[in-house]
Amino acid sequence: MVATRRWPQVFTTSTPRSFAGFVLVATIAVQTGHMFEHVVQMAQMHLWDQPPAFAHGMIGRLDLEWVHFLMTLAIALVAVFLLTRWPANPACWLLMPLALWHLAEHSVILTAYLRTGITGTSGILAKGGLLNGPLARPDLHFLYNAGVLVLLVGVWAWQRRLPNPVGRSRPAFLLASAVTAGLALGLGTLVVSAAPMRWAEGPSLQAAIDAAPARSVLHLRPGLYLGPVTIRKPLTVVGPATIVGGPDQPTVTIAATGVSLAQVDVSGGDVGILVTRSIRVNLEDIRVSGAVRRGIDIVLSSAQVHSCEVSDPASSFAWGVDVVNSMGSNRPPSTIQGCRVSGGQEGIVSHASMVFIRDNQVQKTALRGIAVTEMSEGDVDHNRIEDVMGTGLYCGDRSFCNLRQNTVVGARAQPNVPANWTAGFGAVVLFGADAYLEGNDFQRVAAPGVGVFLDSTLHQQPVKMAM
Repeated sequence: MVATRRWPQVFTTSTPRSFAGFVLVATIAVQTGHMFEHVVQMAQMHLWDQPPAFAHGMIGRLDLEWVHFLMTLAIALVAVFLLTRWPANPACWLLMPLALWHLAEHSVILTAYLRTGITGTSGILAKGGLLNGPLARPDLHFLYNAGVLVLLVGVWAWQRRLPNPVGRSRPAFLLASAVTAGLALGLGTLVVSAAPMRWAEGPSLQAAIDAAPARSVLHLRPGLYLGPVTIRKPLTVVGPATIVGGPDQPTVTIAATGVSLAQVDVSGGDVGILVTRSIRVNLEDIRVSGAVRRGIDIVLSSAQVHSCEVSDPASSFAWGVDVVNSMGSNRPPSTIQGCRVSGGQEGIVSHASMVFIRDNQVQKTALRGIAVTEMSEGDVDHNRIEDVMGTGLYCGDRSFCNLRQNTVVGARAQPNVPANWTAGFGAVVLFGADAYLEGNDFQRVAAPGVGVFLDSTLHQQPVKMAM
C-alpha cells in the first residue's frame, strides 16, 4: 500500500489539496497578526491617551506608509484571486470591493507621501480626507482591517461547509473579472485625481498660493521666495525652498484647517511660522532661523510638528516652538516630535494647551528647556536637553505633566536671580502643578534632585489627562 499525504482538515471539505485554500489560510494568519497591531494601536490611543502620531502598535518600525500599502495590495490581490476561483461564494463578493477600496485609501495616502514626504495623511474617507468622514484615520482603518479579517474567515467558513468541491464556471469567472476590473478602474480614477499637483508660478509666492485650488499640492522650485505669505485654504505646500520675511510680522501664517507645509526653510520674521485658529495642520521637515519672538507659534490651534529645526533667534527672549491657548474639545492635542531647538529664552513651551512632546533635542536656552505651564496638560517623553540655564524641564502654574525618560545634561543657575526654581534643576514643578516623573537622567546640573515649590505635587502614578 502506498501511503498518501493528508492535508489539514481545513482543506478537505471543498478544496482538497487546493492552492486557493492554502493562500486563504495563510492570508487569514497574516491578517490576524496585522489586526493585532491595530488593536494595540487602538489601546494606545483610547486607553493610554496617546495621540495618533505616537500610536504605532507593537512594532513601530513597521508603521510605514510603504508597509501599509504593500500589505493592502497583497490582500486586494488575494481577494480578487479568491473571487475568480470561487465566484459562488458570497463572502468573496463582499471581500473584493472592501479590499479594493482599502487599497484605494492607501494609494491616496502613499501618493501624498511620495509627493510631499508627509506621513499620516487622511486618505479618502477619514476625517480631513477627500470625503472628510467622521472618523480619524486610525479608527477608520481599524474597522477596514477588522472587516477584511471577518470576510476572509467568512470565505473559509463558506467553502468549508460545502459537501463537494465546487468548480469554477466560465460565465461566473468572466462576471467576477469584469466587475473587479470595473471597480478597480473607478477607484484608480479616484486615486489619480486626488490632490492635484501644480508648481508655484506667478509674480509672487502669495499669488501662487491664492491661485492654487483648495486641497491641491503646490510645489515650490528651489530658491528664495519673498514673504510674508498667508495660507487661507486647505493646501499642501512642499519645497525644497526658502521663504524670507521681515522683522515686523510673521513670515508664514497658516489660517486654515487642513494645511501641510513640508521641506521648507523659513528665515526671519517676527514669527517664523504662525498657526492660528486652525486644526489638522502638519509641519514636516521645517527649518526656521532668525525669528525675533517665536520660531513656530501655534495659537488657538492644533498642529503636528515633526522633524523641525529652530535656531539662531534674532532675540535672546525668543521661544523656539510654542503652543498657546489651544485647549479645547474641538482641538486635538498638538504633537512636537523629532525637533532640534537651539538658543533663545525657551525651547519648547505650552501655555493653556494640550501637548505631546517627544524625541526632541533642546540646547542653549536661557530660562527653560521644555516647559508645560499655565494650566496645560502634557506628556514630555524621551527628550534630550543640553547646556541650559534656569531649568531643563518645567511643569508649572497648575498644569498636569508626565515627564518620562528625558535626559538633561548641563543645567546652570541663572545669574543674579534669587528665585529658587532658576537654580539649575534638571526639573522643576511649581505653582500648584501636578507631575509624575519616571526614568529621567539629570547630569551635571547645578541643583540636585527635582525642585518642587509652592503647593505642587509629585505623583507616584502617571497623571491622567483630560485629553
